[in-house]
Amino acid sequence: MEDKILDVNNLKTYFHTFKGVVKAVDGVSFAVEKGETLGIVGESGSGKSVTASSIMQLVPNPPGEIVAGQINFKNKNLLQLPLGEIRKIR
Repeated sequence: MEDKILDVNNLKTYFHTFKGVVKAVDGVSFAVEKGETLGIVGESGSGKSVTASSIMQLVPNPPGEIVAGQINFKNKNLLQLPLGEIRKIR
C-alpha cells in the first residue's frame, strides 16, 4: 500500500516576461511518502523556490503560471481546489 503524502507529476511553471517565456520549472516529478523527508538541491536559479511556491500555490499570476502537471497532496489535486481550501491546507 502506498502512503504518498505529496505526489508531483510533470510540474511546469512558466513566467511571461517582456523578453519571452522563462521556463522556471519544466517537468519536475517526485513523490514523498509518509515518514520520508525530501531535500531539493541545485544551483542558484535552478527552480527550487519556484517548485515549492508552485506546490503551495504562491506563484504570482501574472507573470507566473503553472502551465502543466499535477500536485497531489493526500490524494487531492491542489491545482483543482478553490483558493479557500488551499489556504486551509497551507
